[in-house]
Amino acid sequence: MIELFFVIFIGLCFGSFITCASYRLPLEIDVVKKPSYCPSCNTKLAFKDLWPVFSWLASGGKCRHCKTKISARYPIIEIVTAALFVFLYSQYGATLQMALLALFVVGLMIMVVADLEHYIIPDEIHIFLLPLGLVYHFAIGTDPLQMMFGFLIGAGIGLTLHHGYRWLRKKEGLGYGDVKFFAVAGVWLTVLPIVPFLFLSGLLGVIFGLLWRAIGKGALFPFGPALAVALFVCVAIPEISNLFWNIGIIINNTL
Repeated sequence: MIELFFVIFIGLCFGSFITCASYRLPLEIDVVKKPSYCPSCNTKLAFKDLWPVFSWLASGGKCRHCKTKISARYPIIEIVTAALFVFLYSQYGATLQMALLALFVVGLMIMVVADLEHYIIPDEIHIFLLPLGLVYHFAIGTDPLQMMFGFLIGAGIGLTLHHGYRWLRKKEGLGYGDVKFFAVAGVWLTVLPIVPFLFLSGLLGVIFGLLWRAIGKGALFPFGPALAVALFVCVAIPEISNLFWNIGIIINNTL
């Protein structure tokens, strides 16, 4: 039980970091050296202002200094991050694999929020996730060739989708940030899970695009969240990829 509370607390703390990084990275504001501050009055925040969720609740969702309303994005991101950490803990226990996947979640969450709010996937996310993926697979004993082929296949798919859409539709489709992410995803996925990842990301992209239009955001929507969710599912829940291939085998045998 103590371990679980510790996982929740760490998840909330990393969620607080995600709220900061996802706001600052697209605006090219230093994430490490610049202290936390209110974006409305620029007042440096005190230690009591930095407790995840609790500080937001205690202040009534407003800055203590200028009384400007603080977006609910902060506690929501913190709670979602903590929930994902708990999920990983339930799946993998207090292990190195769980710790590496938790950092994986941090990178993906920053990517999702930044893409939703700024339509951009910061290069820092790719720089962070690529070596982390290598460390993760070395830790679990994956064949290095699988990582290399996964990277090449992912990059090839991303470039094909980017240039293919532009050639067919005569306009930009998949951005270069998404292309880079496909390459990084290839490292994390290795070879076989790439197909289930493509299927799931495409399905989620369609659903998300429809919802994006339904709430009046327009036809152009960020594809990063669909990619991030699909990658998390395929990496953290490998049974999903196995199920995908098993369904294909069952259908082939039936036909």
